[in-house]
Amino acid sequence: MPEMSDYVIRMVAHPSTSKVLSTVSPEGKPHSIVCGSLIVLDPETIVVGEAYMYRTAKYLETNPNVEFLVWKGKEAFSILAKAVGRETEGEVFEKMEHSLERMNMATVAIWKFKVEEIWDEGITPNVGERLV
Repeated sequence: MPEMSDYVIRMVAHPSTSKVLSTVSPEGKPHSIVCGSLIVLDPETIVVGEAYMYRTAKYLETNPNVEFLVWKGKEAFSILAKAVGRETEGEVFEKMEHSLERMNMATVAIWKFKVEEIWDEGITPNVGERLV
C-alpha cells in the first residue's frame, strides 16, 4: 500500500497548509471544496470530518475516488486516494468532533481515505513527477 512520507504527512497536518478535496459527481463533473478538517491517521490513511459536505458526501457514496491538493508556498502535492469508510462514532470521530467544535462546526461523520498515489505539483524541479 502506498504511504505518505514524513514530509508530506507534516504538510498535510500543518494548520497553515491550504487543502482542497475534489470528488466527482455521478454525471462525471468535478466538485472541489476547501477542506480544513484533515487528520493523518497513519502514513496510508487520511481522515476528513464531514461538516457542511452535502454534495461531497453524496458523491463519495457513488464514486470513492478523490484527490487532495495540499500546498504551502511553492510546495504542493496531489494525493489520489479512495474512500474506504464512513463512521459516526469511535475514537477518531470524537477527536474530529472536538477539533471541529472549536470552529463552531458539528461533525456529522468522518470519512477515511486510503492513499493510492502522490504527485509533486509544486514549483520545484520535480513538478509533475509521481512520488508514490
